[in-house]
Amino acid sequence: MSGTEALIRIDVEEELQKIIQQMNSLPDQIAAPNILRNALNATARKVRRQMVSDVKGEYAIKNTKALRDVAQGGPKVLTASSANLSAAIRSRGPMQDIMSFMTRPNTKTGAARAKILSSGSLKPLEMDDLKAFVTTFASGHTAIVQRKGKSRLPVKKLLSPAIPHILGSEAVRTQAEALAYETLHAEINKRIAQVLGKV
Repeated sequence: MSGTEALIRIDVEEELQKIIQQMNSLPDQIAAPNILRNALNATARKVRRQMVSDVKGEYAIKNTKALRDVAQGGPKVLTASSANLSAAIRSRGPMQDIMSFMTRPNTKTGAARAKILSSGSLKPLEMDDLKAFVTTFASGHTAIVQRKGKSRLPVKKLLSPAIPHILGSEAVRTQAEALAYETLHAEINKRIAQVLGKV
């Protein structure tokens, strides 16, 4: 799912054998790999959509476009093929600006605030009496920054977790695993019924 891929493992050989056992004739049995391939791809697409939805529910992310942008870490489905019966959801991307999440600008006396989890609260971004504040760089980019020391410069831009990291969080991954197994078996059964003419 990310650079350190969190995988949902499916025993392809076992699933193929289960499909073959449900087929009556040899021509139908020959369709088993295609049934599994199509079921894996449909499952991966559904799980990807659900993961994006779960991230929106678990995290106070404002920049939801990043969840659709592969360059920023938006999840991408790597589909199964006839030669390779495995599908994957991959996410690779950089850390996000803290402003991609729920933030509140600094006041004259208080630090800028942020929250990452939807269930959390806005917390002041302050360390060693150095209060974070909103600034706009010469490039026009606005960010929340913090001074590195007591002097006015240099400053560091504050970052938040990367999209691959939040997609791989336990809450999102657990729901994805449950959905993957449930969906895969439903998709396999639907396609078996189509081949056997029961639909």
